[in-house]
Amino acid sequence: MAKTIDRTLPIKRYKKVIATVDLPGVPEGTAGKVRVSNGVTWYRYWVDFDNGVRLGQVGHEQVCLASDWDAFRIDRAEAERRAAEAPEESADDGEADGGGDAAGNQFGVPEHLLERSKAARQRLGA
Repeated sequence: MAKTIDRTLPIKRYKKVIATVDLPGVPEGTAGKVRVSNGVTWYRYWVDFDNGVRLGQVGHEQVCLASDWDAFRIDRAEAERRAAEAPEESADDGEADGGGDAAGNQFGVPEHLLERSKAARQRLGA
């Protein structure tokens, strides 16, 4: 059975990480070591990368553990593949029902609320 990787947990200090996106002075795939880990709802790190660049405030989604790098790339490729297939399906669904949703307008405001506002304006003489 494949190992499940929980990427929502914060990365601890002194763990080896790899940049998952291009950062200033750090290309994607560059290894580094977490020096400071902080955050409660938004995890961010100070990372010393192997190419000599030291970055602070690196977001949790911008790095992954070095041991999870291969699985991360596979998961990202799979997500991109699914995203490439999804617009074709959603475009067909939107055209089939007239392109609108239950709200009836582009802002997502339900039609009954628009009617209520219009009636109130008429009552007030505005």
